[in-house]
Amino acid sequence: MRIKKILANNYSEALTRVKEELGEEALVLKTRSIKFGQEGGGQSASMVEITAAMEDASHDAAVATVVEEVPGVSARHPGGRQRFLEEAGNDRELRSLIYTLLSQTDRARSMGLQGDQLDAYQDLVERGIDEHLAARIFESLNMGSDEPTSNVKPITAHVGDAFHFSGPIQLDAIGPKIVALLGPTGSGKTTTTAKLAARFALIEKKKVVLISLDTFRLGAMEQLQIYGDLMRVPVEMATDRNEFLQSLNRHRDADLILIDTMGRNPRDEQYAQELKAIFDAAPNLETHLVQSATAQESVFEQSLKQFRPLGVDCIVLTKTDEGLQFGHLYNIAARHHIPFSYCTNGQRVPEDIEVAGRDGVIRLIFG
Repeated sequence: MRIKKILANNYSEALTRVKEELGEEALVLKTRSIKFGQEGGGQSASMVEITAAMEDASHDAAVATVVEEVPGVSARHPGGRQRFLEEAGNDRELRSLIYTLLSQTDRARSMGLQGDQLDAYQDLVERGIDEHLAARIFESLNMGSDEPTSNVKPITAHVGDAFHFSGPIQLDAIGPKIVALLGPTGSGKTTTTAKLAARFALIEKKKVVLISLDTFRLGAMEQLQIYGDLMRVPVEMATDRNEFLQSLNRHRDADLILIDTMGRNPRDEQYAQELKAIFDAAPNLETHLVQSATAQESVFEQSLKQFRPLGVDCIVLTKTDEGLQFGHLYNIAARHHIPFSYCTNGQRVPEDIEVAGRDGVIRLIFG
C-alpha cells in the first residue's frame, strides 16, 4: 500500500495532486489545515495537508523513500475503507473528499455489498436512488440469507414495498369531503383539480364544488371557471378565512369540495402559515401535495418542509410522462412514509389520471 502526504495551498489543489500522483482510486485518510507565522510579525499563512493511500500490490517496498508508512493502516483490511469513513464522522468536508476519491464500486464495498451485488447497486444509483438507501436495500435482502441476492425480482419488490398508497379519495358519509391541493408553482394543481372534479362529477355522478384560493396567478380563476362550466360544477373564489368559511357553508350539501391553492416558492414558509389560518375553518380537511415527477429531489424535500405545518396527508405525482428518471421517488417514500394517492401522465381531463399503486411506481422506476 502506498501512503503519501500532499501539501498544497487549498483542498482543491491538494485533491488534484492526489489524483495525479496516486490515481483515481486513491483513498483519503486524513486532512488538516496548517498555519504558520511569517517573519517580522506579519499575518500567518495557511496550507492544507492531505494524507492519501493507494493499493499497489506490485509496488516495491524500496520506493518507501517517497511514501510515508503509517503504522496499523492496511487497505486490505476488510473494514479499512468503512473505518475511515466512520472516523470522518460529521466532518462534511472530509467525507466529501473521501467520496470524491472513491469510485462508486469502492463506495458500495465500503457499505458492505458483495461483489456480485455491485452491478445491481450501480443500476439503482443510476436510476436516481440515493447511494446509502440503495446499500440498505441489499443489507435488508442479505439479512437471514446464506447467499447475497442480486436478482432483479426481490430488489424491485423491496423498492415497491417502501411505498404507501392511500387509494382514491374516500367521500364522507355525512357532509362534504373537503380536499385541498397544495404544491409549488407549475406542479399541475389546477389541472389535477379539474381531473379529480371530472372523475367524481361526470363518472361517479357526485355533487362537486371547486374553490380557488389562487388570487395572484393571472388567469387562474378563469382557467378553473372554464373547467367548471364544462362540467357544470360551481366554482367560487375565496381570498381569506371568512370567505372560505362562507363558501363551505353555502355548499353543505356537496359530496366533494376541491380547493385549488396558489403556488409559491417552496422556500416561502410563511405561505403555509397563511393557508393554515384559512384551513382552520375546516378541521377535517384533507391535504394532497401535488408534485411534478420531473422536479429535483431537493425541490420535493423543500415542498414537504414548506407544508409540514399543514400536515401533508397524501402525495399526488404529476407529469410522469415527462420524466426520464424516477429513483428519487423511492428516496422520498423511504424517508417520509407519506402515502401516494394519484399519478397523472398528461393534460387530458379527466383521462390522464390514475390511482397510485405499487405496480405503477415500480414501472416508473425500473421501466
